[in-house]
Amino acid sequence: MQPVAPRGLSVLSLDRTTLPLPKLCAPSSWLPQLASCSGTAEKLLGLLTSSAVRKCSLEKMQFPRCRMDMLRAIDRRVLADKPVQLTLMAFPFKVPNPAKVGPRHMPDLAELAALLQMYKLHLKAKSIYPPGLEIHIIHDGSYIANVFGVSLEEVRAYERYFSRLVGALGEKDFIHVHDLEALSQAAGFTNLGQQAVRLRNCIRCWQGNAQETKEWRERFSKTLGMINLRDLPAREVSCLLLHAASGRLPSEYGDLERQVRIAMLRYCLRDSLLHMLDPRPACFPDAIHVTTQCRPCRLAIWMVSRGRSLLPWHGVGVIDRAGKWGVELARDVLWNPSYTPFFLDGEDTPFCYFQDA
Repeated sequence: MQPVAPRGLSVLSLDRTTLPLPKLCAPSSWLPQLASCSGTAEKLLGLLTSSAVRKCSLEKMQFPRCRMDMLRAIDRRVLADKPVQLTLMAFPFKVPNPAKVGPRHMPDLAELAALLQMYKLHLKAKSIYPPGLEIHIIHDGSYIANVFGVSLEEVRAYERYFSRLVGALGEKDFIHVHDLEALSQAAGFTNLGQQAVRLRNCIRCWQGNAQETKEWRERFSKTLGMINLRDLPAREVSCLLLHAASGRLPSEYGDLERQVRIAMLRYCLRDSLLHMLDPRPACFPDAIHVTTQCRPCRLAIWMVSRGRSLLPWHGVGVIDRAGKWGVELARDVLWNPSYTPFFLDGEDTPFCYFQDA
C-alpha cells in the first residue's frame, strides 16, 4: 500500500518541526459553572468531570459512588501544595492494522494531539490551582503485545518515540511515563499464577455461554482490529473489519478467525488480571485513575477531541482545513486525494496528513 504522493511539503525533524499548533482557548472558556463558595478541590473535580473532559455520562460512571474518593484524592494533593495526579494506562503501540494506521509503526501526530489535549487540561487546572496537574502515563504494550503479534522490540521503540513527543511538548514535570510491568513489580504483583488459573476457568465458562451474543461480537471485532494483519492489503483488512462486526469472518479466513478467537480469550484473561491487580492504587495512592473506556467509578476522558472516540494508536494524525488536529482511520485518509502526507526528516512513513484548503 502506497500513500498519496507528497506535494511540495518540507521534511522536518521532530525536534524542530513547525507544524501549525492549534490555538489554545483561554482557560476561562472551558471551566464549568461553579458556585463561588466551592473550594479548590471542588473546582478541580468540577473541571475534570465537566462534559468537555468527561467521556461518558455521570450516571454511567456512577459518579455519586466515586465522587468523594476523587475529591479526597484531589484535596490531599492540594493540602500538600502539589500538582493533582492523574494516571492513564494507554499508548501500548500503533496497532498493526494497515486499514487503521497505514504502514506506520511509531507514534505520529495523533499521539501528539492527545498530549496537547492533556496540556490544555493542565493549563485549565492551573487557572484554578497554580501547581496544575501531574499526569502519569502507563504504557501497557509490553503486557499485551504478544497477544496481538507485536514484538517487544517494537513496543520499546514506540515508547522511546513517544518520550520524544513528550519532550517536544516542552512542559517539564507535567507528563511522566512508566512501564506497566515495572510498576506491577514495584507494587509486589509478581505471582499471578493462582489468579490466572481461577480467571481462565471463568473465561472458558463465559466462552461456552457467550458466543453469538453482542458482547462476543464486540470483543471479536475489537480483537481483529488490534491483531497483526500487516501481511494483508489495507483494502482487504478494511473489508474484514466490516465482517468482524458479526463475530465471524468469511469461510476462506477460517485460520485467521481461529487466531482471532484465541487472541480474544488471551486478551480477556490479561485484561481481567489487570483489573484485579492494578498497580496504580499502590504506586499512586493520591491519584485519580482515568481511563479511555467508560467504566463504573472511573473517569473516562476524551483523548483528542470531545465526541471523537477513536484512540490515537488506532489511527493516523491529520490536520484539517481549519488547522485543527485530529485522528482518523488510515482507510479514510490514504485514498482520499484531499490529504497530503507530511514526513519528518529521516522517516519513510508520514507523521501526519494535511487536508487541502
